[in-house]
Amino acid sequence: SEREVGIAYGLWADRDLWNGKTWDKPALGEYDSRDRRVIRRHAGQLAEAGVDFIWLDWSNNVTYDPDEFWVGGKQDLIEDATAILFDEYRKMGKRGMAHPKISIFIGVTGAPEAVSDGRLQKKADQVWRMYAGNPLYKDMMQLYLGKPLLVVYVDTPSPWQQGLPQWDDDRFTVRWMTGFVTEQPPLRTPEGVSRYGYWSWEDRGEQTYPLHEGRPETMVVCAATRPQGEPGDEGYIPAQGRRDGETFREQFARARKIGTRFAMVVSWNEWTTAEQPSLEVSKDIEPSQQLGDTCLKLLAEEIRKFK
Repeated sequence: SEREVGIAYGLWADRDLWNGKTWDKPALGEYDSRDRRVIRRHAGQLAEAGVDFIWLDWSNNVTYDPDEFWVGGKQDLIEDATAILFDEYRKMGKRGMAHPKISIFIGVTGAPEAVSDGRLQKKADQVWRMYAGNPLYKDMMQLYLGKPLLVVYVDTPSPWQQGLPQWDDDRFTVRWMTGFVTEQPPLRTPEGVSRYGYWSWEDRGEQTYPLHEGRPETMVVCAATRPQGEPGDEGYIPAQGRRDGETFREQFARARKIGTRFAMVVSWNEWTTAEQPSLEVSKDIEPSQQLGDTCLKLLAEEIRKFK
């Protein structure tokens, strides 16, 4: 099978993350994303489950303020942890230890003008210089259509509702992403096809999918989905909880039915309550203290079916 599975992998964990801001704690205990032992442990778990590549979230990369804790400080932490992860994966490879490939997704969150003012290009240049074009690391990158895959997140909703931004970099296979394509009618057909090719970070209900050369390209798969708005509000959408894994099974079943090239799992280890308000309405797959490794086992089972 040519089908591949990627999983969103967070690199923003440090001491402050675990101070009452998470829906549960990892089975590994409170950790720092720069901890090489944690990186190795995760790599082994993901490779054994059949994950082909991890997908590193740099999507706030052009708007962060270095003096602001959650955005600025975390972006610095993310990029520091990325460098350590690449180095550790390289060492693992030399020792014959299995690990997934790596993709980085950058973004223009909150700054659509970054597409044209040079900031997006500067970030793509950084990814190329440090990793995708670096002889030490280039063989570790996730390739698609013969080039490193570079996804660019544009914010939710997308500032571009009638097409894609006018930017490309021919060193990469570039794809564009927004959240909840299901809830942006100009971006999808009634059948759920992503009209302009946007990949979706999350979808409520039946997931959308873009086409490449007439074939279904990718579909997001989540273990749960959070609510939209408050009960009684116009347009309110209730949460879809884990339901003992049933939500995850249903979303993977749709990816199999449509026959997408990629299944993009969101996520491995976000942990934050801002994205995941409770244990039931959480979508992380990393083993946790309350859920154990049930979700990881389910991931491996669903990947086998998908492939």
